[in-house]
Amino acid sequence: MRKIIIFTIFFILNLFITNKIFAATLTLVSSKESLGVGEQFYMDLMLDPEGKSLNAIEGNISFSSDYVSFVRAEEGKSIVSLWVEKPKLNNINDNSINFSGIIPNGFSGVIDPFNPKYKLSVLVLRFVFEAKKPGIANFSSLPFSLYLNDGLGTEIKALPVNMSLNIDNFVFHYTYENKNESIPTLEAHVVRTPNIFNNKYTIIFDARDKEVGIKSVFIKEGNSEWKEIESPYKLEDQSRHSDITLQAINFSEASIIMKIDKVPYSIKFYIQIIIIILIVTISSIILIRKRYLKDK
Repeated sequence: MRKIIIFTIFFILNLFITNKIFAATLTLVSSKESLGVGEQFYMDLMLDPEGKSLNAIEGNISFSSDYVSFVRAEEGKSIVSLWVEKPKLNNINDNSINFSGIIPNGFSGVIDPFNPKYKLSVLVLRFVFEAKKPGIANFSSLPFSLYLNDGLGTEIKALPVNMSLNIDNFVFHYTYENKNESIPTLEAHVVRTPNIFNNKYTIIFDARDKEVGIKSVFIKEGNSEWKEIESPYKLEDQSRHSDITLQAINFSEASIIMKIDKVPYSIKFYIQIIIIILIVTISSIILIRKRYLKDK
């Protein structure tokens, strides 16, 4: 009897502590239940704050790289609007996708229009994969770190997610494409501050697409070649005398181009050039005159 009482108390305490620590829920939702080799599909990471107001999230998703390959992550419809670390493959493990982002002003859920007493889960990220060979593909994570919108950034945890998909022994080449037609938006500023790249000229940009997400951002300085970059980016031409062109491309291959004019040379610079030219000219005249008089 004593053992039963102890076990019951332990179970209740454990349930209470678990609910207190893991105060929000994340789930993986797949677009397919079974797949063929060569077929692309997506996994949506959904968040239910469970009444908590959250303003940041950090986590990772691991997958069976022997059976599926990571194609891309789409953040266009994500509740996260500012990415500290955009979703990308881990530099060490090519079967793990890391990400972290901020939800300005906090988020506590979307009210269900059919039942206002409840709130709906929202999209954090959409991961697109492609099946490589027959077998069982597993998807999992570590506990997620969530931060409360309480003025202190209090950290709470969300339980890990797990899911398995069966890849059947047949070939079905299918490329998943988001059909939404949208044009990305792009804002950019050139700044200079001791806190970034030791006071070097730096470009900070914000590229977004609310439908499909941003695939890449490229820069062209003056006559140089196009180069893919991430924000913030230290300019190669620190004189700021080169025109800057930025191009943001979304996953539907739609793009937007933005140009930032170069900084014109100052009047002081032109005066210095004129003085140098005068000095060179006068020196040349004097030298020629000396040679002429000497020859004469």
